[in-house]
Amino acid sequence: MQNSKEKIIEAAIDVFFEKGFDGASMRAIAEKAGLTKPMIYYHFKNKEALYLELLEEYLALFCQGLECLLAKDSDTRATLSAIIDHFEQTFAKGAKVYNIIQREIIGNGHYVALLTEKYFIKLSRHIAGFLQQGQQLGCIRPGLDPQLAEMSLISILLLYFSGENVFQHMGRTMNTRVYERRAFKNHIFNLFTVGMPTTETGA
Repeated sequence: MQNSKEKIIEAAIDVFFEKGFDGASMRAIAEKAGLTKPMIYYHFKNKEALYLELLEEYLALFCQGLECLLAKDSDTRATLSAIIDHFEQTFAKGAKVYNIIQREIIGNGHYVALLTEKYFIKLSRHIAGFLQQGQQLGCIRPGLDPQLAEMSLISILLLYFSGENVFQHMGRTMNTRVYERRAFKNHIFNLFTVGMPTTETGA
């Protein structure tokens, strides 16, 4: 059973997703959660504090999961496969909140600088470091600049998994399988790794 704070967070995700930050109100969030406004203010000082905690909670979980993957002593290709899966699972479980985060980034929102300093720079460094290490091991293409490759990899994954419904519809309409997850994953390996992925990593 959800406690009151969990209800508030869940309701806030729906309201911020539907109305954006500027259009959302604490009254609307309270109504969505089935709680009173004083109960909302008991947990959160204001709308800004609620919005920021929501963003940080999900970004922290995402980054922690990624750090755990990169800390494992795994084959480079297996780790790359796990990174792709992590992005996929993240969007599958929290599509609305990550849409909110993307809007915050794209729209030059209220907390872009803070989120960049706390999460995005760290994320960038972790992925670039992984790619550079993969180059040293002979698994990642040697001609790639790790920082630019990191930016490209993250951009591709964000685009695909945030717009997967569109790509799936395109595949059905165009009667092609190039947009399917397996084909997409193989494409990532072809772009970034030396040699073709194995059946296991390409699955």
